[in-house]
Amino acid sequence: MGKRVNWDKVSEFEEMIRAQGLKLSEGSRKFGIPLWQLYALSRQKKNEGNSEPVKQSIQDTTADEAENRKTDLAVTPDKSSQEAERFSASPLPEEVQQLILQYRRKNPEAGFKRIEDRLKSEHLVVVSRKQIRHVLKIHGLLEGHDSSFDASEKPAKGSRRFEAAYPGELYQMDVTYVYLTGIPVLYLAVIVDDFSRFCVGAQLCHDQKGETLIGVLHNACINHGQPVKLLTDQGSGFYSWSMRQTLFQQYLDDHKIEHIVCEPHSPQTQGKVERLNQTIKRECLSRVRFNSYSEAVTGIADFIRGYNFGRPHQGINGFRPADRFYGVIGEKSRIESELMGKEVDFSKGYCILKVQDHSVSVVNSAEGVAVLMDGKLLQEVADERLH
Repeated sequence: MGKRVNWDKVSEFEEMIRAQGLKLSEGSRKFGIPLWQLYALSRQKKNEGNSEPVKQSIQDTTADEAENRKTDLAVTPDKSSQEAERFSASPLPEEVQQLILQYRRKNPEAGFKRIEDRLKSEHLVVVSRKQIRHVLKIHGLLEGHDSSFDASEKPAKGSRRFEAAYPGELYQMDVTYVYLTGIPVLYLAVIVDDFSRFCVGAQLCHDQKGETLIGVLHNACINHGQPVKLLTDQGSGFYSWSMRQTLFQQYLDDHKIEHIVCEPHSPQTQGKVERLNQTIKRECLSRVRFNSYSEAVTGIADFIRGYNFGRPHQGINGFRPADRFYGVIGEKSRIESELMGKEVDFSKGYCILKVQDHSVSVVNSAEGVAVLMDGKLLQEVADERLH
């Protein structure tokens, strides 16, 4: 016969836990009360609506019988208890851990760096990759291919990383096959600004002829500016082995755009646009079942918008492509130096926006969140204009 449970004592602790505004799992850890007992008492109170009969009805229950009841009443508490232990294993607040887990479950391929950048840009939460790795590990979401954080291999010999010096100096353009159920093969033409990783064009086409590719590039130039150089592979729509120019090459000559053609079988030369192609396929086209060409066009456009304006990019130190393309990053050092004497806590995160010729900053100061324009508080700016 097991030891009797003192339900009066459990009830007293439960009242203390609720009075202090704690969760049952937190109260269990604080007062050393088995979590299943708290859940069993709480469940009975909810079912019967009166605490006194509850205590009387379970007063004679032995610990052995309670264990049997635990299967019926506390299957969830057992699971919750284990989950509570996992959350307590990390020094990070449970709310921050939940953000990490939610993003990882929604984006299984996301590595530590991407999660770190997301938390910083979307929630103004600064968490190290080591802490993120620990959270994923204790919650069973750590996988071997997470990111270069765990990688011990060195880059292959002969590989080198290059980058344009400014937005618009070099665009990379590529075409890839797209297969959608019930729709004949399509071609996705993508153009990326080499300096910022900003996608200036992504169009789903029915063919990859020169005239079609010219249209994609022309739209990108109208919307985002003409590049100095364009890098492509040796695809027939871009390049011809004969002495005769293709229509695409003629278009580049007419607009004084230098055409750079990469060597055959060298996809790494176009690494930035190739990477975006794979990202679109993996995170957009393979996740959503598009029932028509128009649905796919809309879906890709929505994805590119989020990629450009809302998604931190590891290749540019966690900034968003739009930040680099439109020059926001160029303002970062200047604004930080202007704000250094204003007791601003940059470790808590900050946001810098560029509006026409002005820079707007949202930062944490000693007085709370402050909004500044060109390094001055908006109130100070308003006062100056009044005078």
